[in-house]
Amino acid sequence: EHSFALDLSEVNALSSAADALGLQVLDDLCQSQSSTFESRVIKDRYIRLAEVKTRNDHGELLILLDGMVLDISRWIDEHPGGPSIIPTQALNIDCTVFFEMYHVSRQAFLYLKSFYIGELSPEDAVNLRSSAEGVEASEGFLLSLRSYTDEWRVSIEEKAGEKVHKSF
Repeated sequence: EHSFALDLSEVNALSSAADALGLQVLDDLCQSQSSTFESRVIKDRYIRLAEVKTRNDHGELLILLDGMVLDISRWIDEHPGGPSIIPTQALNIDCTVFFEMYHVSRQAFLYLKSFYIGELSPEDAVNLRSSAEGVEASEGFLLSLRSYTDEWRVSIEEKAGEKVHKSF
């Protein structure tokens, strides 16, 4: 038996190709490399900042990027910038500006779906401290980010049945 390890940036594309070509073995390999979107993502409620902080305090690594909550716990040791920069600079804050500054290439967008676990509560997003006080992510970056993520980000239904806009 062979053991394969796939680069997470390749898993989404390979999984899509495997599905299109009907290659179940390849799709199974891709799924084994990352937990499935359906089982990982919280779709019925927003994630509160208090929950993010608690989980980070207990050893997980959840980051907040443009209203998305991303769990990078299983991947942090593979981060090209090293495993210490994110925990020291980007936890419990909106790290969108840092993400734009450090990831000039849009290659990093390929990882986001693999880490996505849900949406931050809009109540918390309004008061969330930015990674660079007084600096906003550029409009071009946000448009690019949202054009990539909008197809799979979840929309949370309000009790009145109205959809809430998912971008912050």
